[in-house]
Amino acid sequence: MPQLGSAGNVYNSCLRLLRTRGYRLWVEEATEDGELFWYAEKGDFSFIGNNPIELLGLTAISEAVSPVDAESAQAYWWVIEGDDLYQELMDSAIPYRPYEDDG
Repeated sequence: MPQLGSAGNVYNSCLRLLRTRGYRLWVEEATEDGELFWYAEKGDFSFIGNNPIELLGLTAISEAVSPVDAESAQAYWWVIEGDDLYQELMDSAIPYRPYEDDG
């Protein structure tokens, strides 16, 4: 089964998708250590992430929830109601098992 993971080699694909979807993009240095904040803006909404993958995820939430404009967006407009999937997955997380070499 093919896999795709969160890594720097998918950043450009995320940025291309965002630009294709009409987002204005920019990046700013956030700290003296060179940490970056990645920004996307479209209409009345702006998004900030620590990398392009996070940025794409945040905009995907906005597109799924579809607030019309900033005035109609209520507090916590990004919340999608339903089961606590985060807690469900954490409760069933597979524990770390160190690799043991039988040889």
